[in-house]
Amino acid sequence: MANTPRFTTETEIAAGPSILQDERHHTMIFHTEFTVRIEPKGWTFTTPEAVPLLEAARRSAINLPSSCRNGTCRTCMCRLLSGQIRYQIEWPGLSSDEKKDGYILPCIAYAQSDLVIEEPRAAALPASG
Repeated sequence: MANTPRFTTETEIAAGPSILQDERHHTMIFHTEFTVRIEPKGWTFTTPEAVPLLEAARRSAINLPSSCRNGTCRTCMCRLLSGQIRYQIEWPGLSSDEKKDGYILPCIAYAQSDLVIEEPRAAALPASG
């Protein structure tokens, strides 16, 4: 694929970001990973800033409750105890009071820092293989 950039160098930086350089255009792309801890279980996983929390948890064999995966059903709603997230939609399916109380929707939430979330319904996924 001639139009697909090839990434040739990846450099880890102390705090976690990776720098990928496009050989043809010399474009720099920053990719940061954050650590998420799930309470009360104490489980942790890492998530790139470009992957929703729900998907990153599943990649780490942690099941967070979900149904719609688009922010409307609220099945995944849990509490953010510390850290910062962002959404790619203007107003996710949370009331202003829920947002003030720290509730988030992991199916559409993206980490912007290390996080601690409270989700007692989290479960370990069976090992694949």
